[in-house]
Amino acid sequence: MSLRRVLTRIPITARATPANTRAATRLPLPQRSFATASRRTAASSSPRHEQPRRPLHIPPLPVALISVGFICLGIGLYEYLTSDIQKFPVPVRQALRKALYYQQDKDLTLALKYFNEALQLALASDELEKNGAPLTGIIIQLGSLQERMGRLPDARQTLTLALRHLLGLHDSPSVDVFSKDLSQFSPIEQKKAVGIAQKLGDITSSMKRDDEAEKWYVWSVEHLLKSSSKPKSAYGDSTELIFDQEHMPEWLTKTDIGAAMEALGGFYATRKKPELAIHLYLRALALNGMQSCQSAVLMNNLAESYASMGHFDEAKLWGQRGLDLAQNPNTGKVNKDGEICTETCGVLLFNMGMLFEVNTRSMLANRDVYPI
Repeated sequence: MSLRRVLTRIPITARATPANTRAATRLPLPQRSFATASRRTAASSSPRHEQPRRPLHIPPLPVALISVGFICLGIGLYEYLTSDIQKFPVPVRQALRKALYYQQDKDLTLALKYFNEALQLALASDELEKNGAPLTGIIIQLGSLQERMGRLPDARQTLTLALRHLLGLHDSPSVDVFSKDLSQFSPIEQKKAVGIAQKLGDITSSMKRDDEAEKWYVWSVEHLLKSSSKPKSAYGDSTELIFDQEHMPEWLTKTDIGAAMEALGGFYATRKKPELAIHLYLRALALNGMQSCQSAVLMNNLAESYASMGHFDEAKLWGQRGLDLAQNPNTGKVNKDGEICTETCGVLLFNMGMLFEVNTRSMLANRDVYPI
């Protein structure tokens, strides 16, 4: 529509007055039209299809795996930073890590090489005490590895060196280890010294060095008995080395004393001294009690010792008691050592058969000599 046609529709009165024309053009738009325009403007400014925002959802499995990974990493770092190997100087630490790695990897030759290297570096280091636990720990590990590899002379020399360092005798080669009083050392050092002495007894016994083995066994047993015996009275009279549980130190147990006595008894039994072995076996049995599989082992040892002396009745008595104990299903539940009971039961059955065979032969021989 043109402008002209619009003007012709205006009334005559409006055309006669120009002011009225200008006023008519200034009339406001209807309210509904303005509201409609406003709604259109608002609608055009907002998205046509607005989707509601979804909450962020993380699957629980990845979160759990990541958390476990961080926890394991933290535990590993803590153990790495607080482990005993951090007490060593850096050169010793590196050689010792290699030795432990190859020891677990079953390459014992390389493990032996790096243990020797770690020991030499530790002995030359000024940061380690010569009688401290880190240095003696390396020496004991080396001696145990040498024994495992069958190098008994080297193991004997190494463990003797460990004991001398532990007792502070590394600079006093003329001082005898057996003359040292262990009671002046800490409980941990006493227990470690007794353990090394027992191991040296086993090694020297395997090397057929009987006199030296007996010294190691006797020295360790005497110290254990002395530690558990009654103290001297105020009058200064000495007491006999008899086990007394009331005066036993915290670091010592009846099992420790019984094991030491059993080891010494086994040494005497193999050296054809059954009377000494029987005495030690009975003492160890009194300490262990009559309810464990280890007690069945001691009863079997008693039966063998009595049989070697020709006392077959006592041998059968102890053999039968050990067999009854080993065959009891509740015996293995005491210390959870049922495998020991099973093995001991087989040995006892064989020994009992041998005893009855010897007894039968003896009866037949007596019947031939003294016929009825």
